Amino acid sequence: MEAAIVMPIFIAATVALMSLVPIFASCENLVFSAADEMRMESVKTIFRKNPAALPILIKSRSSEENLRMDSCQVVFYRYLYKEAGIEDLLHLDLRATFSENSPAGVFDSIRFDCSLTARAFTGKLHKKPPDAGAENDDTIVYIFPEWGMKYHGKHCTYIKANCKMVYLSQDTKKGYTPCSLCNASFAQIGSPVFCFTENGRVYHLADCRIVSRYYVEIEKGKAVQQGYTPCSKCGGK
Repeated sequence: MEAAIVMPIFIAATVALMSLVPIFASCENLVFSAADEMRMESVKTIFRKNPAALPILIKSRSSEENLRMDSCQVVFYRYLYKEAGIEDLLHLDLRATFSENSPAGVFDSIRFDCSLTARAFTGKLHKKPPDAGAENDDTIVYIFPEWGMKYHGKHCTYIKANCKMVYLSQDTKKGYTPCSLCNASFAQIGSPVFCFTENGRVYHLADCRIVSRYYVEIEKGKAVQQGYTPCSKCGGK
């Protein structure tokens, strides 16, 4: 009698768990895709600095390779930051959702969260101490990662005419409105967005047609080490 009661429950539970196997495979593939893109971005930082590229590439690739996945979002993202004395770190948190028609609707909707951290290529180790001077200067200057090899001062006309990359926060949302052309309202907290600080109070996504050139803050010493030279117009001041 007990077996007649327990056995159907056991079979139903087994079938329900087996229905999750394809989801587990998709989650594993998602993590592999994200880790592979992060690995390549760690190498690409040798040649260029583009904070917006990694989230876009991960979302595009994961959607193409995981047909069972309903959505994939980068809910938090940090690019080339320093923590616990370690520089040039990359970190992102992913959230994916899946729909699965399991028996009795036990697992109709499944959410998968994962976090990935990597360290970008930091260059060759130099045993001798660095020379004092400009390369140790921690003054904040501004560079265009995708345009030119000059660093600029805060009041340079090039800076005023272009947009700044920031990570979306509640403060950003309070001070700016999302661009309707690129659906920036769907951007998640921590995602890179682009703001024109001098003209307009709107934030944009990386693929918005309005965003052509953007600048980021960097220490002057690091800019010099990466080959940037002073702007001929403002002298980098």
